[in-house]
Amino acid sequence: MRNRIIMILLALSFALTCQFGVKAASKAASTAKQEETAAAAKKKTTKKKKVRTVFVAAGHQQRGISSTERYAPKGSGTKAKLTSGTAGVSTHIPEYKTNLAIAKAVQKELKKRGYKVIMLRTTNNCPLSNQQRTKKANKSGADIHICIHCDSAGYASGPHTCVPASSVYVGKSVYNKTLRLASLVLSSTAKAVGKKSHGTIRSNYYTTINWAKIPTFILECGYMSNPTEDRQLNSSSYQKKLAKGIANGVDKYFK
Repeated sequence: MRNRIIMILLALSFALTCQFGVKAASKAASTAKQEETAAAAKKKTTKKKKVRTVFVAAGHQQRGISSTERYAPKGSGTKAKLTSGTAGVSTHIPEYKTNLAIAKAVQKELKKRGYKVIMLRTTNNCPLSNQQRTKKANKSGADIHICIHCDSAGYASGPHTCVPASSVYVGKSVYNKTLRLASLVLSSTAKAVGKKSHGTIRSNYYTTINWAKIPTFILECGYMSNPTEDRQLNSSSYQKKLAKGIANGVDKYFK
């Protein structure tokens, strides 16, 4: 009798152990499946995330192009294909060199943040007219087009932007997106360099903007006619600040 009771207890113990093992295995399998599903979903989301492309154009080049071209798709008005830009009143560095240095800093900062960057030029020799430059940006597959420049107007200080005055040449969609992009980049850039923005110029006379089929604007990073700002614009530390400000604005635009 005693042996029979022992056998029954052993059988019950074995059954309970098996049942617990099955439940544990089932729970483990369920957890593994959930983790696998979550990982797959995360991978799918990551895969779907679009890499944004920014076309960065350093304004001007070593030599201007005095022959003329139409400054807009509609109408017969013409202007010089490309001007040579200004120069630093203190450093005497030509604008085209300063523009390229800033553009390269922007390229580095944007790439660090995961953007694809297409540069209009990486040297000071780029004999393309303003119209040709914008058409190159249009065909590049970029989402946005930022034109890097510096200005000259006495002792003025701070960045400002140039945008279309209306949608007559670029269309309503590109016009609205351009205004938003330019506004975000301007405010972020001014904040990054610790200066008040010098505002926004609205005009339908800019060849670079008028031929755009993607959001395109001109960012005047500062004034080379201001001795202090001229030296800042040509320092690597200030160029990095500008680059971070521009990138911050781009981040806000795409978010």
